[in-house]
Amino acid sequence: MAIEAPTKPKVLRRGEAAERLGVHPNTLAGWVKRGWLTGAKLPSGEMRFDEDEVEALRERIYAQ
Repeated sequence: MAIEAPTKPKVLRRGEAAERLGVHPNTLAGWVKRGWLTGAKLPSGEMRFDEDEVEALRERIYAQ
């Protein structure tokens, strides 16, 4: 039985997250304010988004 090391969660830059969601990067700021998405603000002012959370939101948006 092999034991796997825990992996770090993948984080996406604002542009990468916006591309996956099919929206303009500025749209993400509004979604963070509404609580639809959680962003982590870096000391530089840039935002990062958890890949799993972005994918879950993408599935909800495009679910048919």
